[in-house]
Amino acid sequence: MTKTIYLIFACMLCAQVVIGQCYPDRHSTNFYDGWVSCESALNPNTDRGKSHFIMYDFGKLFALGQMTIWNSNDPTHLDWGMRDVHIDYSADGIVWTSAGTFTFPQASGLSTYEGVVGPNLNGIEGRYLLITAINNYGGVCYGLSEMHVAGEEIIISDIDPVADLSCVEVSMFPNPFADKMTLGLTPGCSGELRYTIYDALGKEIASATRTLNAGKNSSVEIGQSLPSGSYMLHITFGGQSIQRSMIKVNRS
Repeated sequence: MTKTIYLIFACMLCAQVVIGQCYPDRHSTNFYDGWVSCESALNPNTDRGKSHFIMYDFGKLFALGQMTIWNSNDPTHLDWGMRDVHIDYSADGIVWTSAGTFTFPQASGLSTYEGVVGPNLNGIEGRYLLITAINNYGGVCYGLSEMHVAGEEIIISDIDPVADLSCVEVSMFPNPFADKMTLGLTPGCSGELRYTIYDALGKEIASATRTLNAGKNSSVEIGQSLPSGSYMLHITFGGQSIQRSMIKVNRS
């Protein structure tokens, strides 16, 4: 079960913030009706170092889609607008994944400015969205008026079917999870199943084996000791293997 919403923010968590009034479609020509950063700060994604950034916390995990961008629209400070940017996302605000590098067009400086269609994030799953400026249009400060992004809330209680490993049906639930994840195992034949968990850098952090008996369903609880973050689960049985991403989130 999912629900489609629009996540609409002028600004939330960032290095320097000015809260401004939002307009339906059009945007103000005042620089203070938005976000402005005139001094770099330590980025939440340590790979970005000290930079000009804005971080959004949506409060829950969402599959994120189409963005709409309103760049800095003050006619005397159009050069403050973000130009080339990194966009990163995270389930926990700690482990970050890059969604890519994008270019935001310069605003018009007119009161009729209605923003532009931004990147489509194509269903990436995150609670946090981080926009980091690589450069701007030549100004001493960096600005962004407003951002919208379409999102579908991810329901943590849903069962996530993985795949069939020859004669073993495997499911993962919940995914994402807050405390622990359960692997549901429905074997049609007997044998030894092995699962391995890797972190976002590809380092093996846990593994175990489970003996399965044909016709006898079983389950395995995993992830209890993991910190919140993104992981990869690798499962092997009968000479075949599958892998699936798993996400542990902070309990709200």
